[in-house]
Amino acid sequence: MNIWPEIHHGGKRVPCAAAAGKKEEEMIDFSVNVTPLGIPENIRSAMEESLNRAGWYPDYSKERLKRALGAFHHLEPSHICMGNGAADVIYRTVFALKPKKALVLAPTFAEYAAALRCVDARIDSYRIDHADFQVKMDICEQIEADTEMVFLCNPNNPTGLLISKDIIEKVLKRCEAVGAWLVVDECFLEFIADGEKYSVIEDLLHHERLMIIKSFTKMFGIAGLRLGYLLCGKAGLAERIDRFGCDWNVNCVAEAAGLEALKSQDYIKKVIRYITKEREWLCRELTAMGFLTVHGAANYLLFKVPDGSRENLGKWLLKRGIMLRCCDDYENLDGTFYRIGMNRHEENRKLLEALKEWIK
Repeated sequence: MNIWPEIHHGGKRVPCAAAAGKKEEEMIDFSVNVTPLGIPENIRSAMEESLNRAGWYPDYSKERLKRALGAFHHLEPSHICMGNGAADVIYRTVFALKPKKALVLAPTFAEYAAALRCVDARIDSYRIDHADFQVKMDICEQIEADTEMVFLCNPNNPTGLLISKDIIEKVLKRCEAVGAWLVVDECFLEFIADGEKYSVIEDLLHHERLMIIKSFTKMFGIAGLRLGYLLCGKAGLAERIDRFGCDWNVNCVAEAAGLEALKSQDYIKKVIRYITKEREWLCRELTAMGFLTVHGAANYLLFKVPDGSRENLGKWLLKRGIMLRCCDDYENLDGTFYRIGMNRHEENRKLLEALKEWIK
């Protein structure tokens, strides 16, 4: 197997528009999983105002953001490492700790394995059963004496399914027993009404081997800015991890957006209501069409087209200006699986109409 497999991220609007013969703004993008409601006005205003400081170097210490996040999460700023998106802190964490052996889910977000390959780590996979796509307690059996890092994505990407807090706590206990780090990616918990029930942030300061990844990008629609962060249970670890990357990784516009986002809890509730309604409707419609659909809890859905379908769905939709995330690069999935990122209702309806036409 190629140790540097190509990662097919969503959001490739420029090449997709060229392939479809359309303008970028004409494309309907279901390949990304960000809020369908756009950037909130208060955040947009803060971003515009911050341009007055674009001639200055950004604050390399990121202290304003860390203090604000510390107050929000009831943590000391020294336990927080800021990143240029969640992917940045994933790579910094792996580069800083250099695990020789790690465990990841299959399928899951590809950047965990991509970062681990950069330090020549051996990567073991917990292959999720397609019968229910759930992570079960037997994952602990794969955390061996020489395992040095475990990545969990909750809810998992691309299934959208939640991992119970009980399982995460058992995994954490096993990691502590063997001396492994546990990194829990909670970037999509923001889209779930009772997401705090699944979060392990409250456990952070009681477990030095625990780290948690969070992001502003998805909920607030600022994918082009890149802003994420890492919460560390071990004192001094955040500063150590921050050194494994360049300074100035958070620009002034992203900083302004993040500070304002922490004041935008009403917007989060609005997004959750919208996403929940659209997800339930889309899930029912996809199932009624005969697609195997994983009933996830996040702002995206995983579904499977019939084996041996006459024409590749992704390519067929692209010709019509619709971008869909094919999951052929996820381990333990293949080209018959697709992920839908929730869009506005009218766009979601257009997708369903196109799928009905493809079936015919």
